[in-house]
Amino acid sequence: MTLPAGWEGPEQNFLGLDEPWCHPDRAGVYVLPAPYEHTSSYILGSDRGPSAILEASCQVEFYDEQLRCEPYREWGGIATASALELGGKIDRDAVDAIERFVAPHVGTGRFLVTLTGEHTGALGAIRAHAKRYPSMCVVQIDAHGDLREAYHGNPFSHASVMARVVEDGLPLVQVGIRSISSEEIGRIEKTGRISTFFAANILDPCGPYAGHASRWIPDVVAACRGPVYLTFDCDGLDASIVPALGTPEPGGLGWYDTLNLVAALANGPGIVGMDVSEIAPIDGFVAPQFSVARLIYRMLGRVRAGRRVH
Repeated sequence: MTLPAGWEGPEQNFLGLDEPWCHPDRAGVYVLPAPYEHTSSYILGSDRGPSAILEASCQVEFYDEQLRCEPYREWGGIATASALELGGKIDRDAVDAIERFVAPHVGTGRFLVTLTGEHTGALGAIRAHAKRYPSMCVVQIDAHGDLREAYHGNPFSHASVMARVVEDGLPLVQVGIRSISSEEIGRIEKTGRISTFFAANILDPCGPYAGHASRWIPDVVAACRGPVYLTFDCDGLDASIVPALGTPEPGGLGWYDTLNLVAALANGPGIVGMDVSEIAPIDGFVAPQFSVARLIYRMLGRVRAGRRVH
């Protein structure tokens, strides 16, 4: 089999898979790189995140010892598209271009993982999925609320992306939030479609859930109104796991809490698509992108297991 134009072979694809496992005609997962950065407000470089994740993924072990399988085989393969060239597009134009990039693959039976830079890029992927799954709920793993009406006057800032999601009429469940403005709190309180699980409440050993995922994850699942689209900002994880971030925050989710949450969502309402954003690679330090690549692969295993439940 020969790869068609627009798809990457073993040197550039996710996990470094050989044919036929990376061929789009057979693969059950499509990885869609859409590197975008324009409004990052602290550390720059998130547009290099997708390529760094793909490069590091070639070192990820295929076998998942918890699931006792090689998830890429369970999916029938993982195909990786060539990165979207945005040609200088920014703000609404960039979001629209990413939506056009993702939309043809939604509803084809493939599970889509969009890799973007700053979180704004996720909006295009979310909108592409919402047109196919109008009853879906967006679950946002993130350190930040991202609910400002605009930031520095820009409604398409990375700090405003979830405000656009809510304006689109989608229910939103936020997990791991630990940096938020009074404006955003007001939006949460006034809007009936936002459920926010603050990190201090779910992770603090002295908090309402005493830091036990077995206690808070069912409440997150119960808050989901329909099938889930997962938007994963890497700063939702604790910065000790992924320090290469545009806007790092201490006190985030741990590795196994994150995987357990994804498994519960996959086994419950189901996950219809996902994106990953906001890793800003540090030259000479590969651990963060390797951790994210490995996490994506582990997530895919749990999404696949959830589909068997359904």
